[in-house]
Amino acid sequence: MEYKHTNLNGFHVATAEMPHMESVSVAFYIPVGSRYETPEQNGIAHFLEHMIFKGTDKRSALDIALQIEGAGGTMNAFTTEDQTCLETRGPAELLPLLIEIMSDMMWHSSYESDEIEREREVIAEEIVMYQENPGDHLHDILSVALWPDHALGRPITGTEESIAKMNADDFRKFTQDHYHSEGLTLAVSGRVNHEEVLTLAKKYLPKTSQKKKSYSELKKNLTESNNPIIIHDQRDIEQTHLAIAFHTEGRHSDTRHILRVLSLMMGETMSSKLFQELREQRGLCYHIATDYSLYDDTGTFEIHAGLDANRLEESIEVISEIILQISKEGFTSTELEQAINFATCQSRIALETPQAHMSWMGDSLSCFGKIIAPEESRELLTSTTLEELQELALVTFKKENLAIATVGPQTESEIKEVMKKLYLPY
Repeated sequence: MEYKHTNLNGFHVATAEMPHMESVSVAFYIPVGSRYETPEQNGIAHFLEHMIFKGTDKRSALDIALQIEGAGGTMNAFTTEDQTCLETRGPAELLPLLIEIMSDMMWHSSYESDEIEREREVIAEEIVMYQENPGDHLHDILSVALWPDHALGRPITGTEESIAKMNADDFRKFTQDHYHSEGLTLAVSGRVNHEEVLTLAKKYLPKTSQKKKSYSELKKNLTESNNPIIIHDQRDIEQTHLAIAFHTEGRHSDTRHILRVLSLMMGETMSSKLFQELREQRGLCYHIATDYSLYDDTGTFEIHAGLDANRLEESIEVISEIILQISKEGFTSTELEQAINFATCQSRIALETPQAHMSWMGDSLSCFGKIIAPEESRELLTSTTLEELQELALVTFKKENLAIATVGPQTESEIKEVMKKLYLPY
């Protein structure tokens, strides 16, 4: 299958033609997220994502829902740190309707005051829901520890205080500032052809794009070597939720594929080192996993765990042992071969649906300005060497890169005392 891509007035139009399918998946990827916000605007990108469902100059919120769902389609949206996405899926013959309605929502939302007030309450409840869930709240306070006083350290949803001040004029200005930015992507996959998509794009996309507004330059907050940033939220719960994170380079780094393999081998599978040692061999936890996040100019490698609060110190010691072992001894060739085989096969399996190809094109164009072939990505993974993995581990697992977040019954001083047991190579 071939991806087709056209640059239309500064916007990306991409198609994955899958004639054997019955459906079509469509998404607009807007190259703006929470990191483009000022402190006063915190949460506006996410609030605006909600508001585009609440009616346009010619459709009410109910009209939007009925016209999509009544024709057999579905619609969703999400906001991240650096993008906002509006996506739909439905029978292939719905393509013109889907693109027309989505375009209407994005560029002609009415932002009625009563709808704003209702949605403000909905988002306030969403914020409370995240705060009350220890696992979700852990992510937010870890971001604060990683990037204090920076947009990446603020919650994507905003706070109840910040969203309380937003009004229709704020939404219109944010839309004008960002929803016409060069790099905006229309990604379509399924039973379609590129010329049909391009014709619809010419009809419904803005006629001109504007230069993408820049976010503030990130200044990495490195810590003193023996004083990592630790944020703890004391709660009367039985588990301790733990996140250990390290600053990394961003998505344009030559080592991004090595970081992917490192995460996979350390904690993403049942055969990974952390899962085997902490859960299978010692029974210290139910949940233990690694993950990584890459942004344009920075990134993180993270270890997450849900632990028996009484066994936190033992768990930290075991995590330290594994980090030290990987940094000093690396992995075996058999472990690397198994991890790469798993990663490449899962990549192939993941791209079996129109929605998956839509997401691949949208993310690729939003992040890199071009469509990276899945085969190219898999080849990069297979090029990873044992020496590269060990070198990246030594560069990453340093105290100056470290940030820690915890939610649990311990006091802050108790947590800081336990974290002294976290030994790193440097």
